Amino acid sequence: MNVAQNEPRKAFYGIVLGIWLFVAVYAIAHDQYLVRIAPDHFTVYHENPEGIESAPVLAAWTALKASVTPGLVLGMATWFTTRSGTWPKIKAKHIFMAVCAVISVTELSAATTGILAYWTKSPLYPVPWYPDLRPSLVVTQTIQLTCYFVAFLASAAMLLMLGLKRKQLKRDSPS
Repeated sequence: MNVAQNEPRKAFYGIVLGIWLFVAVYAIAHDQYLVRIAPDHFTVYHENPEGIESAPVLAAWTALKASVTPGLVLGMATWFTTRSGTWPKIKAKHIFMAVCAVISVTELSAATTGILAYWTKSPLYPVPWYPDLRPSLVVTQTIQLTCYFVAFLASAAMLLMLGLKRKQLKRDSPS
């Protein structure tokens, strides 16, 4: 794989795998509180071909598996946006701070909608998007749906902002 001119492979893998690791740790931690609200969210409504008996372990395993594609795609898109080509590169610490901001915005939004679903005792999204209308599952599914939507939007916004920052660095750099 031709990563980029003047960019060590370890920087590419460090950024891509680092972002996936942030996403994986977040997903596991996030699902650990969901499983305590509604264990059925994982034990009934997720596949368990591994035969895992413990709901928290199943939640962690499910989160880990679910984080691979989005984490690696976000990692590669972020690397491409911030490090590929000849423009000035965004420092890794700034990249990871941006990823932490995405995670924070995502979780704050998800928790807020979960609280709203708990208070109103009703779905915030279309009813067919819920596997069951028991209050605990309405809360956890609302949280999950919000996570997916906000993570996508916040990630796109992050990529846009990092790309604009890189463009600014190019403009400001001596030619």
